Parts: sequence; structure tokens; C-alpha cells
Amino acid sequence: MFIFLLSLKQGQRNNMQNEKIILYKLSNIEGFGTKTLNIILERVKTKNKTLEDIFNLNEKEFQNLFPEFGKGRFTKISYQALFNYDNEILENEYNILLEKGIKIITTFDKEYPKFIFERFDNSPPPILFCKGNVSLLNADNVAIVGSRDIDSFGLETTKKIARHLSENGYNVVSGYAKGVDTSAHLGALECNGTTTAVLSCGINQMPIKKEIQEIYSWENDLLLVSQFKPNEPWGAHNAMVRNKLVCALSKAVIVISSGPEKDQKGRMSGTFDAGKTALKLGIPLFVLSPNLLSTKPEGNAQLIKMGAKEITDCENIAELINSENQKKEAQNKLF
Repeated sequence: MFIFLLSLKQGQRNNMQNEKIILYKLSNIEGFGTKTLNIILERVKTKNKTLEDIFNLNEKEFQNLFPEFGKGRFTKISYQALFNYDNEILENEYNILLEKGIKIITTFDKEYPKFIFERFDNSPPPILFCKGNVSLLNADNVAIVGSRDIDSFGLETTKKIARHLSENGYNVVSGYAKGVDTSAHLGALECNGTTTAVLSCGINQMPIKKEIQEIYSWENDLLLVSQFKPNEPWGAHNAMVRNKLVCALSKAVIVISSGPEKDQKGRMSGTFDAGKTALKLGIPLFVLSPNLLSTKPEGNAQLIKMGAKEITDCENIAELINSENQKKEAQNKLF
């Protein structure tokens, strides 16, 4: 009986691994984006099929299973496109990722962050490419976001807040950009805390920053996460997309310093976008009082007017977050 159960578990693991490889291949077919992959995953689940079964369908069966493909926004998605990839190259890419210690977490893995399902309108990133402590995906996460260009006082304030959160049991999440993001990661690591860096590029495109190299431990302290293809370069659009994942992973979001929603040239502020995203998703948003910073950032004042909670004392942020989450839990129980 024990041998049978062991064999069964091994078979389940092999099936799971096979599904991951197939999903990775599908994600590399031209036109197969997040929405397409989520439709495929949802349909496979409801029809009690596997991803491998899709490749055994004939064209008519494929069209019956996915009637929306080939129409409207899914014009490029066809039965023929399903086989438009180099199997050998993609299997080799997949195995190289595993050899590098990169973990491929999909929506059917138990490690996949539970909050994302609730916050991505039924269209979560199908694959997260991770390196480091994967348990941090479902930790008590708090995001710290802010401007790339900020003075030394603002950077030190960021570190102080990150240390405070770490000492109170929170994992610090940020976007790994220069400025506030890097200071947030460093502040957590310097006091033996943990941090998650959410990337706006593929995981193969991001070297570890010099400041972090000497103080991190992959096994315990640090997690890199990317929702993009492993070799995808940085892009401004990706940075905006990344903001939603930063927020969705977190129990609260803290804005250190934000420019206005749009500058004089019409360019959008990434930090302001993250703050708006938190408000939209119903995630508690805390914004540093402009009076605490020498530059009095315009975006901070705007976000506070929109409903963010103003931080006037950096020493009690953890208590504010705890209180706000307790209120949310109590409200959820009423409905």
C-alpha cells in the first residue's frame, strides 16, 4: 500500500511538472498572452482536461472548446498557432531555468500567491518566475514604493520604515528600481529581515545590485519575482504592469515620495500609478506626509486627497497597518 501511494504521489508530481512545461511552451507562442492563457487554463479545468489534451484535439474540437479564439481581440489565436513553436528549444530553455535555481510557479501550484486571484479580475499572471525564498510569496507583505530620484533624507527615511516593518514581522516588497525601491530592500536586509523584489523585466535580465550582493541569502532573505518572459528587457510599460503585482502581493502599500499623476510633458508617474492601483484594489494605502520630506512631493498630497492615509509618524506604521487590516477582516466577516 505504501509503495502504491508513493508511486501515486510521484505520478502526480510528474503530471504537474509536465503541465508546467506545456504552460511555459504555450506562453512562448506569439499572441498567447495572459488573457489567452487564462482562458485555456479555465476551460481545461471546467472540462476536466489537461493541457496536454489540447494538443490531441482536432481543429473542430479546438474551436468548440474555445469558440472565442480567432475572433475580436483573439484574432491571432488559432488552432494552427497552437503548434507554432520549437519544442526542443523551449524544453532546453525551461531546463536551463531550473538549473539556474529559478522556480516556475503557476496558478495551479500551492505556492502561488492567494491574494493575486482576488485582485487580478480573474486574469492573474499564469506564470511567476521566482528565485530565492518562494515562501515569501504568501508572507505578511507590505510594499514600499517611491521615486527613483530622491534626496538622501528620503532614502534614509525609506530605510528606517523598512527596518521598522521588518522588526515587526513584515516582509518588505518593492520594485527593485533605484532610489526608494533599492533603499527599501536594503533597509529590510540590513536588519536581518526579508524582502521581495518584483521585476519589470525578465528574471534573466536582472543582475543583483552591488549594494545587495554582500548581505542577502537566497534561501532565506530574498525573493526575485517576474511575470515576464525570462529574457524580456525592461520597458516603461512593463514597469506599470509590474506595479499591480507589487500591490496585489501586499497587505498594505506605503508611498514614500511620488510625483504628480502626470508631469508637464504628460508622462505618468509610476509611483502615483501604484498608489492609485492600491486604492482601486481596496488595499490600505499609506502616504508619507509631504511635510516630513524636504521636497514636499506633489503626488503625495494628491494621493492623500484621493483617500490614502497620511503618515505623520514613521515609528507607528506597523501598528497603523495592523489596525487597518483588522478593520478589513471585520468588515469582510459582515458580508
